Amino acid sequence: MEKFLAVLRFHLKEGLSGKGFIITAVVLFAAIFGYFGFTHYFGKDEKMTVYVSNQSTGYSFDTSRAKADFADVKEIGQDKVEGLKKKVKDGNADALIILKGSGQTPEIEYYFRRMADFQVLGLINSIIQPQYLHTVISENKLEPAVAGALLTPVKVTEVALKKTESLGLVYFFLFLMYMFIIMFGNTVSLSIAGEKTSRVMEIMITKVKPAMMMYAKIIAAMVSGLIQIGMVALAYGMAKLLGWTSGELEIFGMPLDLSALNLKIFLFLSLFFVLGYFVYALLFASITSVISRMEDIGSIIFPVSILLMGAFMLGIKTMMDPNAGIVLASSYIPFFSPMVVFSRIVLGEAGVLEVCVSIAILIATIGVLSYIANRIYTKGVMRYNGKTTLVDIVKMAKSREI
Repeated sequence: MEKFLAVLRFHLKEGLSGKGFIITAVVLFAAIFGYFGFTHYFGKDEKMTVYVSNQSTGYSFDTSRAKADFADVKEIGQDKVEGLKKKVKDGNADALIILKGSGQTPEIEYYFRRMADFQVLGLINSIIQPQYLHTVISENKLEPAVAGALLTPVKVTEVALKKTESLGLVYFFLFLMYMFIIMFGNTVSLSIAGEKTSRVMEIMITKVKPAMMMYAKIIAAMVSGLIQIGMVALAYGMAKLLGWTSGELEIFGMPLDLSALNLKIFLFLSLFFVLGYFVYALLFASITSVISRMEDIGSIIFPVSILLMGAFMLGIKTMMDPNAGIVLASSYIPFFSPMVVFSRIVLGEAGVLEVCVSIAILIATIGVLSYIANRIYTKGVMRYNGKTTLVDIVKMAKSREI
């Protein structure tokens, strides 16, 4: 135990005092803190400028009455239309609306650069639709009350029978878990490959058992990663104390409701975070130990990276359809369950039995992977005879010779 702690302290000191770690921590803190500071003081949305050319004799587009918080509406003459089209195309103007038609039905052309803005479409509808309805009512001599009743939308009362927490929160932690495992799993791989290719491993192996070195690297990388996450939390906490986080947080358009992060979710997040990391870190460590050149590291860890990407995609699938057959099956597959089961917990779909069985399978898998990884790592770190194939790795795992 003393030797293990000594190796762990060495790797922690090496990792936490390295330039890469310090720079990453500073950049993360500055980026998060700076983002909230910038959005607080300078992040107010700029208004769009919407240009309107009214070429219709039957309809009007009164720009003085077109009040919109998101845009300034300006009227232009027909002679400036072509010039405005070019400005919109080049990104120097936001939108151009051309109103045409002299008959019953208005003709509207809406020019934009790449994507139509739903607010502009709503503005057009709010101004032209009432005029169109008035025209139809007048020409068909309909009673206004009857027309109004026909156009009254049916009232639908939405009642959620099961509370759903913020999808933004689920996505944020899924992405965080994915990035954490891929980044610090790679850190373990690079550390092992660096020591092996530089022949430092040959000296260390005479003092400490290979398995101790492997676990020390895995735990040291995990601690480093948690500290990096702590820097993000610290930056957010400081911004919150300064009152810079009063606006609603969003991630890819989904509200990020941090009030939904209660003790239960935090504990399950921590548990699945650690268990998921250990499953993949053991894979990264064991397969990296067999390479002889740094150039081979990308190809050797590629299958594990694909497996992790699959877990992330299944986590996204869980957000959309938490009771799909593939999601339920993945809850018991240890390479996927950390992300899938955590998502189902937050969405309120995971039962107690499912969670307990999933955790038990994860722990058992870590035990089996540790046993296999010990064998592969012990033999792999001293292997320098060219390229190692999958068959060689299987033989190392089966061999009982240490």
